[in-house]
Amino acid sequence: MKYQLKCLKTGDLIDDAYTLHYSDNALLRAVYNEPLVLKNNASGVWKYLSWLPVSQANEYVAGTVTYRAVALGEAMGLSNLWVSFHGYWPEKGGICPTGSFKDMEAVPTIQRMHDHDCKGLICASAGNTARAFTHFCGLDGMPLLVVVGKDHAERIWARPENSAESVRLVVVEDGDYYDAKTAAKGIAAQLPGWQMEGSVHNVARRDGIGSLMLDAAYTIGRLPDHYFQGIGGGPGPIGIHEMAERLIEAGLFKGPAPRQHVSQNIEHHPIHNAWQAGRDHLLPEDYPSEEVEVYSDYLLNKGPAYGQVGAVHAILKGSNGQTYIVEREDAIAARKMIESIEGIDIMTPGAVAAASLLQAVDAGEVDKDDCILLNMSGGGVERLKSETETRTVKPWLRVQKATAVEAILEKLALE
Repeated sequence: MKYQLKCLKTGDLIDDAYTLHYSDNALLRAVYNEPLVLKNNASGVWKYLSWLPVSQANEYVAGTVTYRAVALGEAMGLSNLWVSFHGYWPEKGGICPTGSFKDMEAVPTIQRMHDHDCKGLICASAGNTARAFTHFCGLDGMPLLVVVGKDHAERIWARPENSAESVRLVVVEDGDYYDAKTAAKGIAAQLPGWQMEGSVHNVARRDGIGSLMLDAAYTIGRLPDHYFQGIGGGPGPIGIHEMAERLIEAGLFKGPAPRQHVSQNIEHHPIHNAWQAGRDHLLPEDYPSEEVEVYSDYLLNKGPAYGQVGAVHAILKGSNGQTYIVEREDAIAARKMIESIEGIDIMTPGAVAAASLLQAVDAGEVDKDDCILLNMSGGGVERLKSETETRTVKPWLRVQKATAVEAILEKLALE
């Protein structure tokens, strides 16, 4: 293989076997033994194949589009604002078929699974990740068990070209995203040859989304000064910071890596609490004491990758980063502004990120002439659904969280 995995705690280099864990409380990072060679005849993430942890490109396409947002920048009081857009926006070059940057994580993950002869994939999600893997696993015929909480089943929809015959959707009827993750881990422990997709521990996911920094650097002609994104679990900002570091280490662009600015809902913001308190670990009091309603539940994660070696705390520290909490009204106002100026609908995480950028401008965290990259992490879904006849994927099984693992394994055994 063209890469090895480096343990960020011990420094050990190991060969990949779809490896997700090596040392406790530490991430693995892909280390590539070849230079970055841009494949300009390829599409999406495959332009950057040499820095993806796979043996070859597959036939599936997803990728970012980077553009200078002049009118939006003027509305925000910024002279050098760039947008990294992920979603359905044909005339702009938006090529994420299910409407979010999770498509860029799914495409290389499926190839990584084939490289290591995995039997099937297990995925827990609040919606975007599950929809992306449902799309590409369905096209590929890769067996997929996707587990979601009670409020997220309607987000798993399929485009007409995806039969989704290889997909098994499980709904935890009395559970949320955290309960879905718990059930998924329980299943994975008892299905030899199957793999958890891995979330933040999956280097294919992190480098797939990290390719947006490659696209941005080559489009802009430099690394941006600042990077803004709404954050839930953390794979995105981590992968993007890692890719910026690779560019600097390879001598392709001058550093430093972009300053990371990550934002959360005001009702649920454990990462913000820990960072503002100067801690490298999360505490129970960083979370709300009861279940809360949030503006963007894509960003509601009860187990984010914060304190592990190489995780969110490390990349915030390494980039002199900042965290923000966003009021619902501010996110709604930012979304309306973006949609009216850009002419495309966006998902709630991008609205949270945009609202935090406005906060940063007001607080003097960024200068009006700085080069700023705003991740519009999902968009064009409403337009896609108006132009394409999508269908909601029917649940294969509905379970209770207390007996979820046993029920799923029992039904699998009958197939």
